[in-house]
Amino acid sequence: MPAGQAAAAGTTPGQIVARIERMPGNAMHVRARLLIGLATFFDGFDVIVIAATLPLLIAQWSLSPAQVAFLIGAPAFGQLLGTLLFPALAERIGRLRTIGWSAGIIGLMSIACGFSTSFEMFAALRIIQGLGLGGELPVAATYINEVTRAHGRGRFVLLYEVVFPIGLLVSNAVGAWLVPRFGWEIMYFIGGVPLVLLFILPRAVPESPRWLAERGRLAEADAALAVFEARAKGPLPPLDGERDYDALMQKHPRRSVKDLLGRAYRGRTLAVWMLWATCGFIQYGLSTWLPTIYKTVYHAPLQLALNLAAAASVLGVLGSLACAMLVDKVGRKPVINVSFLLCALSLGLAGVFHDSSLYVVATFCALAMGLLASGFITAYVYTPELYPTSIRATACGFGGAWLKLGAIVAPTFVAGTIGSGKIDHAFLALALVPLLTAVVVHRLGIETKGKVLEQLEA
Repeated sequence: MPAGQAAAAGTTPGQIVARIERMPGNAMHVRARLLIGLATFFDGFDVIVIAATLPLLIAQWSLSPAQVAFLIGAPAFGQLLGTLLFPALAERIGRLRTIGWSAGIIGLMSIACGFSTSFEMFAALRIIQGLGLGGELPVAATYINEVTRAHGRGRFVLLYEVVFPIGLLVSNAVGAWLVPRFGWEIMYFIGGVPLVLLFILPRAVPESPRWLAERGRLAEADAALAVFEARAKGPLPPLDGERDYDALMQKHPRRSVKDLLGRAYRGRTLAVWMLWATCGFIQYGLSTWLPTIYKTVYHAPLQLALNLAAAASVLGVLGSLACAMLVDKVGRKPVINVSFLLCALSLGLAGVFHDSSLYVVATFCALAMGLLASGFITAYVYTPELYPTSIRATACGFGGAWLKLGAIVAPTFVAGTIGSGKIDHAFLALALVPLLTAVVVHRLGIETKGKVLEQLEA
C-alpha cells in the first residue's frame, strides 16, 4: 500500500505503528525537533535564569535567606501543577496544542517578570510561569518518542533533548555576560521568545499519529503520518508486521492512571519517580545555588561566580551529548546507573574537600552537574518507553511532578546549610540521593533499548 494512501476504513492501529517503524528520520522529523526543541531550549533557559539574576535580586530587594529559597523554589509550585495538568490535557486534546499553550505561558510570564517591581510580584509571576515550565517537557518528550521508530530512538530523542542542558548553558553563559552590563531584566525579556510557538507550532508540525490512532481517529493518523512520509528520501520499504502489531495491541487492555501503581507497572513507576525526584533535588538544590554559594561561602566576585556556574553547564551539555551517543549501544539503565553513581561520588568529594580552594569545590560540582545531566536527559527517553500510549503523557507528567517536589524541597534544604555554615553537610546529603536512586533503578527498572513502544507494554 503506497505511503499515506490507505483509505480510512482500511487503516488499522497496527498499520500506523508499522509505518512509523519503517520510516527513517526525515525533514519533518527535523522540523519537529527544531520547533519543539525551541520550547524545550527556553524551558531550560527560564528554569535556570534565576541563578544568574539572583545575586542582583538579593541586593535590589534586600532578600533574606528564606526569601531567596522561596524565590528559587516558587516556580516549582506552578510546575508541580503544570506537570499534572498539561499531560492530562495532552491525552485529551493532543500533544502539539498542549505544547503550544505551555510554551505561550512560559514566554508571556517571562516578559512580565522583566517588568516586576517587587519580590512579591516577581514570585507570583514565576509561579504562573511554572505552569508552562512544568507542562512542556513531559509532553514534548512524549511526542518526540511517539513519532520515532525503535531503531536509534534513544539517540534521536536525546539529540533533541540535549537542547534542555544547552538552554541551561546558554542561560548561564549569556547571564554571565549580560547581567553585569544590562541588569537582571534583560534575561527575562529574552526568555519571552517561546510565546511565538503558541501560534505557529500546531500549523507547522503534524499531530502524533500514535496518539490519533489510539483515540480511534485513524483517518487523521493516516494523514498526519503521510506528512512525515512525504518528506522521506527515496522509496519507503514495504510494510512489515502490521498484523503482529494489531494482535499485540489487542492483547493488552487500555490502561488508565490507576495502572501506574498496579501490578503490571508498579516497579517501573517507583523507579521512574525516584529518578525524576533525584534530578529535581540535585538540579535545583545545587545548580541554582552555585553562583550564590561561590559568592557568599567562598567570597568569589560576582563575575567569577557566574563564570564558574557557566562552566558547570558546559559539562552538562558534554555529558548529555556523550549519553546520546551511548544510550542505544549500552542501554538506558547502565547510563542512568553509572551517571548517578559517579555524580554521588563527585558530590561526596565536594563535601570532603569543602574547605579547600574555590576551584577544587567548583571542579567537583561541575563534574557532578555533568554526570547528573547524563542521567537526567536519559529520563526523557526512558520514561515514555515504559508506558502505553493511553497513559504515556500522564505517566511522564507524574514523573515530572516528582521532579518538582524535589525542586521545592532542595532549595530550602541548601539554604539552611548555608545559613548554618555547614556546606559540607549539604554536599554529603545531596550525594546520598543519586546513590540510592541508582540502586532502585537497577533493581526495579527494565531495559528498553531497541524495542518498539508497543512491545514494551506490560
